[in-house]
Amino acid sequence: MSRGPIVDLEPAIHEWVAGRLGPTGPWIRLDARRGSTAVFGVTATDGGEWIVKQFRSARAFEQERRALTTWFARPELGGARVPRLLADAPELATLILERLPGVASSEDSPLVHHAAGRFLAALHRLAIVDDDPLPLADALARRTRTWLRRAELEPELVRTVEQHGPRPELFTDARRVPCHRDFAPRNWLWDGEALAIVDFEHARLDLALVDLAKLCVESWQRRPDCAVEFFRGYGRRLTGIEHQRLRAVVVLHAVASLAWGRERGDSDHVLEGRNALALAVDWPAELG
Repeated sequence: MSRGPIVDLEPAIHEWVAGRLGPTGPWIRLDARRGSTAVFGVTATDGGEWIVKQFRSARAFEQERRALTTWFARPELGGARVPRLLADAPELATLILERLPGVASSEDSPLVHHAAGRFLAALHRLAIVDDDPLPLADALARRTRTWLRRAELEPELVRTVEQHGPRPELFTDARRVPCHRDFAPRNWLWDGEALAIVDFEHARLDLALVDLAKLCVESWQRRPDCAVEFFRGYGRRLTGIEHQRLRAVVVLHAVASLAWGRERGDSDHVLEGRNALALAVDWPAELG
């Protein structure tokens, strides 16, 4: 993993952006300054609005670059837009992206969830070859063990993870598909009519249900009507085995959130992890 400047961008990045966009107005910081990227909104002299995104992680840079250049033949999928990539600089771990209209909202809307379901169904149907030699069932179990060691959970929480978390036999025939892997309303932009999906730095092939975990924990518990509309947009409800697998994926999300939050002193992530474990224990009979 390479680590570049994140608070004050180095002059080379400003020079590179100027070479691609020409003179720009002030750079407006758009991210919350807590993550692994620095995101700026810039306006070119021709009025074009762009996003400059600089990554600490070379892997995250490459995942977003690959998704935007190889997954999307057009800047639209399932009725939702994705950013057009104008330019990339691997040596600076920086992208220039089209700035899409709309705002991210903390308020859940059935209409927006319906549009998100349409997008996700189309994403999961993309024909991208899985060349990972590690079977997905083994990868999920390994991922859980790794996060569990880092989380240093209390014994009763460890027992919950062992009881409800991913087990290889539960995923024997599961396959990888293109996934966003941070699919939540904070990464959706809604302009009142259409949806845009942003932030693909975590995107890679994975279990499709991984894209539902945060929605289960963050949105659908308080707004089951949004789950109903999501699955209408998705085109189908979950099968029985998918419902079981999603519970295990929610546990994986819980352990990862707890580990990440405790390592960084982030109480929001710790709370999300605990809420996810509580949901897995009291798992609903159905979703949507």
